[in-house]
Amino acid sequence: MKYLLGILLFSIISCGNSEELDNQIPDTDLPLGKIKTLTIKDEELVSGTASLIEKLDFKFEYSNDKLVKVWDVNGNYTENLEYTNGLLTSISIEGNSYPGLSDPLPFSEKRKLIYDNNQRLVKVENIDLNYVKNYKTFEYPSGDVIIVKNYIDNYSGIPFNTDMLKIYMNNKNITKVERYEEGNLSKLGNVITYEYDNNINPDFLIDRNRILALPEYAYNIFMLQDYSQISRNNVSKKNVYYWGSIPDSPKKELEMVSQYQNNNLPSIIYYQEKISDNIPNDYFRVSAVYGY
Repeated sequence: MKYLLGILLFSIISCGNSEELDNQIPDTDLPLGKIKTLTIKDEELVSGTASLIEKLDFKFEYSNDKLVKVWDVNGNYTENLEYTNGLLTSISIEGNSYPGLSDPLPFSEKRKLIYDNNQRLVKVENIDLNYVKNYKTFEYPSGDVIIVKNYIDNYSGIPFNTDMLKIYMNNKNITKVERYEEGNLSKLGNVITYEYDNNINPDFLIDRNRILALPEYAYNIFMLQDYSQISRNNVSKKNVYYWGSIPDSPKKELEMVSQYQNNNLPSIIYYQEKISDNIPNDYFRVSAVYGY
């Protein structure tokens, strides 16, 4: 369980520049190719020896160049996507929240995506009546900032703003994400910063509204859902600052490593973090192996 909690850092929400979100035509210098398969491995490294905790094998299905299905071949996750006039309007997910446990928790949710007149995503709501109603809204105060507000119905009929994210973009990459509790700017919960290499992030080639619309904590695995998946390049370093603003709060640094194919797309991306500062040679590692 402690490992699963560790990788929750990667499964919150993903956000991006409004112009980038709306324009689904890739840059002319992007390599051709979209993700067809993705293998996730969760491992524990003790003095250089790796022990497998969990392995997941995903496949991606497209129709007319649109992603329509993502699923784990072992039945832990199935995601179906529907489009209206070229815009993603529905995401349905069935599976298990924690497939690595002996008694996995089932998860099911259907999400509706709503756009404004400029085809910008402005709201995503859970329309599955079997679960607590929740939704999120998106605001675009400038071309390089996006604000996401998360709400949940607390059964009183009055939605509660659980938290707010303020996301900063630069050169088509997310550089910083600030999370505020209860949407209150005086309650900064954590700050995440990203640094990038010069190579292409494969998720940049997939509909970015999908990443925005995925539910929080729906499926805590690496590389299906992360802030950086909207970004054009791959993350080389991720820093998490807790309970305050930079540079006064504690920092947790995650090392990101990428191995590339000849076409500038990554074949393997992994991150690792120390199990404890007192045990310098022991790590948790999550790797993503891509097929195109």
